[in-house]
Amino acid sequence: MDDAGYRSVWTMLFRSPHRIDYADAGGIRTRYLEAGMRGNPVVIMLHGAAGSLENFCANIAAYAEYFHVFAIDMVGAGCSDKPDYPYTPSVYVDHLLGFMDVMQIESAAMLGNGLGATVALHTALRAPERVSHICLCSTGAIISDPEEFERFMAKVKARRSAAAESPTYKSVRAIFENLMHDPANVLEDLVQIRLAIYREPEMQRAMPHMFATATADECLSHDAWRSFDKPLQVIAAIDSPNQMMVRNARLIAELAPDCELVEIAGCATWPQFEQADQFNAASIAFFSRSAA
Repeated sequence: MDDAGYRSVWTMLFRSPHRIDYADAGGIRTRYLEAGMRGNPVVIMLHGAAGSLENFCANIAAYAEYFHVFAIDMVGAGCSDKPDYPYTPSVYVDHLLGFMDVMQIESAAMLGNGLGATVALHTALRAPERVSHICLCSTGAIISDPEEFERFMAKVKARRSAAAESPTYKSVRAIFENLMHDPANVLEDLVQIRLAIYREPEMQRAMPHMFATATADECLSHDAWRSFDKPLQVIAAIDSPNQMMVRNARLIAELAPDCELVEIAGCATWPQFEQADQFNAASIAFFSRSAA
């Protein structure tokens, strides 16, 4: 093996002091990773649908140089509890606020990918004093094309549900290949971790609940975006085969009053992973300016 090309979650994190632990967040046993110096501004990282905190393995070490970082497994995902009821936006928000309470986090900036972006936005709307600013990555929390939105969500639900019902290495790897601009960028660790999670009976039961948030009714209206008063940075992965996400990002930047648009090439749904250096530089600069 050519060791120069070897990558894993551990090679991305081993130089950065961190700990992985569990907390009781409003009755939900919640796995989290904590890194960075306590006392620095807090950034909470929220993964996409049916993901886990490893979604941010390429970002945690860079962020920890400047911020007090928490990456969590949201309710129903990763190694956190998976209660048997629909995970609506209010359920996700309750869980996130419960985690912040138990960790004594009064307010935090949030980095959200996909579903995580939606959760961050709903949290800011319900508890504005708890959210300072948000970086949105591959967000579906806006309707730029209703028909395309329904087609996209149907494909995502079908892929994730099929993988959870009868998880195989091939089906789980296919999920990650659909997230990448270049399938060669798929990290073996990520496939194996998610495969192990999907093989748990609790995950198979929870998967249908996870898409209670993935409806047009849960997206913010254009008027809601116009009145959204938190500083935003929205990342557009301009080479993504799913151009709906690019249009979403540009539309948010047009509507939201305090929004910075960053366009990154050479990535798809996971710009924070495929183009980590560029993503980290842009988003860390945004959070640093806002914190200052």
